[in-house]
Amino acid sequence: MPRRSPATLALAGSFAVAALALTACGARVDSSLRQQAANQALGSNGGGTADGSTGSGSTGSSGSTSGTGSTGTGSTGTTGSTSGTGSSGSTGSTGSTKGTGASSTTGAPAPAGGNGGATDVGVTANSITVGLVADSSGPVPGLFRGAFVGAQAYFAKINSQGGIYGRQLKIDFGDSQLDCGQNKSATQARVGKVFAFVGDFSLNDDCGEQVLAQHPEVPNVSNALGPKTAALPQTFSTAPLGNGWRTGPLAYYAKTYGAKWQHIGAIYAGVGTGPNVWSNTVKAINHSGGKVVHQESYGATDTDFTGAIIRMKSDGVQMTYINTTDGATTARFVNAAKAQNVNWPLIFGATAYDSNFLQQAGSNANGVINDQQFAMFFNADEAARNPAVKDFQKWMNYVNSDQTKDIFASYGWTSAELFVDALKKAGPKATRKSLFAALRTFTNYDSGGMLAPANPAQKKPAACWLLTKVVNGKFVRQSPSPSSGFYCQGASYYPPVG
Repeated sequence: MPRRSPATLALAGSFAVAALALTACGARVDSSLRQQAANQALGSNGGGTADGSTGSGSTGSSGSTSGTGSTGTGSTGTTGSTSGTGSSGSTGSTGSTKGTGASSTTGAPAPAGGNGGATDVGVTANSITVGLVADSSGPVPGLFRGAFVGAQAYFAKINSQGGIYGRQLKIDFGDSQLDCGQNKSATQARVGKVFAFVGDFSLNDDCGEQVLAQHPEVPNVSNALGPKTAALPQTFSTAPLGNGWRTGPLAYYAKTYGAKWQHIGAIYAGVGTGPNVWSNTVKAINHSGGKVVHQESYGATDTDFTGAIIRMKSDGVQMTYINTTDGATTARFVNAAKAQNVNWPLIFGATAYDSNFLQQAGSNANGVINDQQFAMFFNADEAARNPAVKDFQKWMNYVNSDQTKDIFASYGWTSAELFVDALKKAGPKATRKSLFAALRTFTNYDSGGMLAPANPAQKKPAACWLLTKVVNGKFVRQSPSPSSGFYCQGASYYPPVG
């Protein structure tokens, strides 16, 4: 897998995060392979279908899904069931699992004068088909499966409300299998027949970029990992990439921990974008008045951080701030720290908010601090106060209750929501041109409260954040509290985003 450039840095703590410990469908994979794949995503903000042994099926608004074939994929429909065989599946008029929905958006009825019928590629009088390419099978089965299920869940809700202007929303899914060639071929197979791409998530999306760049008329409403894909004029991300790190949490820690902020220790992923992400973070820490006195990289096979903790003690570390890890690595680090009787603050930039972290760290998780730029999407109490999270959990359970509610599902959901919001603005006689015009109006978008507000139209990342702490084995919101929103006072990036 190719290394990612510094353009993928800003989302490190938000995304790759959950990939590393993902255990979707109960699949068991060599831990080093999972770590390597996930570390490649570090620095990203972050599908798949229900997989067969080596193939994958797809989804609709009701029914069941199946997948067969070496690389086969089915697509989404509105009723019935669909299966995929061969190198790539085709879009079915009758679908498989349950459809999609939105957090605050509702469907739009067909106008009295009709919706114009087949107004563009992938559009008929009663349906709109989009493409979605994600790493679902391959060396790390289920890695980004959540991205597909999240988009699926959003469309399910909208379809249950009658769709958009009388059209049901369908997904033609392509499994990129953690492979550059598969990503390119899956994109190529769909670019000429889908209305847009929505919710793509692949470590090799810059391979598909070669196809998209030749088709600037095709919208791509996805959280791109590759810098080339992210830079395409047709790409609109709900969590755009940036080259720095958010300063709000760092200023908070400097004020809260005083002199300890001058004695920071950290580990960081030594592969993929990990070193670049951490380098940018150190610059932002220095800008906040902090100082990192001990830092060391770790590799895919490193699972015992006892030595790192001992070396940190020797160098006078008084607190840690870590953002290039995943839930499993975070848990191992915390467990090693507690075993060495460490009582300094253990702080993570989004990487601790992972249900796997809570399971693997157990009681050692208590007291861990975490700052993040997405809502607490798997917390029941967050769902009680945040309608967007409530809808996300409800429709994820409806579509596939076995799928982990991870950050990738959250991004699939929010990409689908941005697409639907723009589709409604584009009007009943939808065209790619009118969709582009609508997408360019979204300069302050928070997906109904699922994400800190960002600027998809101008590719500017979010700067707002929220703070959580593990109390009695549960992530508890600390600030802003008890609001379900994000803390935006003084929020910025370093270096500044133009």
